[in-house]
Amino acid sequence: MMAYPADPTELFTLHSDGPTYVQPAINLLDQGIFLDSHNQPMIDRTPGYPAFLAGVMLFVGRDLRPLMIAQVVILSFGVVILYWFGRRVLPPVMAFTGGLIAAFSPWGAVLAGIPVSDGLFLFLLSLIFLVMKLTEEAHSSSMLLGGVFTGLLTGAAVLVRPLWPLVILIPGAFLFCHGPHRKGVWLLLTVTLIFAALPVELWRERNQREAQFSQLSDIPGKTAWRYLAARVRAEVNGQNRHAVSVSAYEDERNWGLPLSSQEADNERWRRATIVFREHPFLTVYSFARSATEHMIHPSPDVLKLAKLSFYGDFATLALLWGGLLMFAYVGWRTTSHPEWDDGEINRRWLSTLLVVCLVLTFLSGISFAAGSRLRAPMEAIVPLLAAVGLVRTIRAFSYSFGSRASQVCVD
Repeated sequence: MMAYPADPTELFTLHSDGPTYVQPAINLLDQGIFLDSHNQPMIDRTPGYPAFLAGVMLFVGRDLRPLMIAQVVILSFGVVILYWFGRRVLPPVMAFTGGLIAAFSPWGAVLAGIPVSDGLFLFLLSLIFLVMKLTEEAHSSSMLLGGVFTGLLTGAAVLVRPLWPLVILIPGAFLFCHGPHRKGVWLLLTVTLIFAALPVELWRERNQREAQFSQLSDIPGKTAWRYLAARVRAEVNGQNRHAVSVSAYEDERNWGLPLSSQEADNERWRRATIVFREHPFLTVYSFARSATEHMIHPSPDVLKLAKLSFYGDFATLALLWGGLLMFAYVGWRTTSHPEWDDGEINRRWLSTLLVVCLVLTFLSGISFAAGSRLRAPMEAIVPLLAAVGLVRTIRAFSYSFGSRASQVCVD
């Protein structure tokens, strides 16, 4: 279990998004509706994570320290879920190794213990794929029930982090893993899609009714203007991207008359679109660069919360994450070996999970400088693939060493 600072509010200093989740959770308990810190209908944060916090508060109270400790305990079961999924697509030793890598990942551990939505999103993503695999193994009569559960979990994940493409990605993953010719697969896809879209559309309708706002969240518009467009403008003018981002936020206060939530969102997208159209290639480059930075950055900031920062922590974590990515690549290239493995390596399911996690991580290119938080989905696939690569590498060396030793004995 991770250590916490003596003053738990230091969490909000290190993770400034925290109050935007905790306060709506408190408002939900006190007033029974989702309101932001200004007691206005909440439209920036989707309700999944605040509702989760509110549920935990019912048992441990509202003090931040026990709240986050309880969250760590709950979300730590995500490692067990990932292991259960691994046991169904990998040999036992590889699945166990993947579970150990996930359990000791400093980036995953921090996600479980901070007041932001990424840890719960990772937990739900792992659970979605476990339910999908169980659905594949179930009898035809139980497949539709699996589709219902998968769809509801997918909708819940989107309400935790507003990544609506997940509603399409998960049914697509079902189609790829089951195959288009399996009996009942199209009905399964339809059921999954309906139940995934239903919670999302209900929240969108609530936003329209309560706040006259037609989108799932206004965070994408804010991020497009304050981060992606800011980075493009900084590249064009040779400025510091962080300074331009702060300037974009401050400029919103000078837009004239008070704007409604919908009008403000429209204005952000209008201004961002102008920048994107003027510099299309630079926009693509900035988007891809931000996503790549999130994917490979060692994020030594994860050590600050537990007061574990040390000289050379950047290089140490860079070597650790780089090594995991290297072994994950080896694992992705690996196929089952009847003599070395004590089970099947299901490349179809591993590749499907990899594609989903890569797409979700690539979408983080709309922002920048968020480090390992925005590559949270990679914590669901890198440990499994890295375990395959690590175990196979060790066995290859052992086999090579054993062969040389046998040859020496023969000689």
